[in-house]
Amino acid sequence: MIIRHIYVHELTHSNSSSILFYKEMDTIVIRGGLSETKPATPEIQKIVDEVKSQLEKKTNEKYDCFEAVNYRSQLVAGSMYYVKVHIGCNRYVHLKIYEPLPQMNEPIELSDYQTGKTKEDEVNYF
Repeated sequence: MIIRHIYVHELTHSNSSSILFYKEMDTIVIRGGLSETKPATPEIQKIVDEVKSQLEKKTNEKYDCFEAVNYRSQLVAGSMYYVKVHIGCNRYVHLKIYEPLPQMNEPIELSDYQTGKTKEDEVNYF
C-alpha cells in the first residue's frame, strides 16, 4: 500500500501576491512489516498511557515517569506498536501494544513487554 502526502506551502510577498508550492511524498506501507523508527507523537503517548496500568500490574511496580521516546508500527488486523518508554533515571522498557480496528470495539492491549532496556537499545519485533 502506498500513502501519498501532499504538502502545500504558501509564500506571500510584501505586495500581497502569493505563490503556492506543492511537494508530493509517497510512503510505502508493507502489511506485516515493521515501519522505520519514529519519534513518539502525542497520539503514541496517549496509547502508552492507556496501557500503563496493565504494565504496572504485570511488573508489580509503579511508574512516576512514563514517557514514550520512539516507536515502530506494524499493520496487522489493527495496529501493533513497539514503543520505547523512559521510566526514570536511565531505565527504559519496550512495550508491544495491540490496537484493534475501530469496528472491533475492543480495548488497546499490552501484548508483551521487555524490561532492563537502555536509551541505546533499538526497538525491534519481539
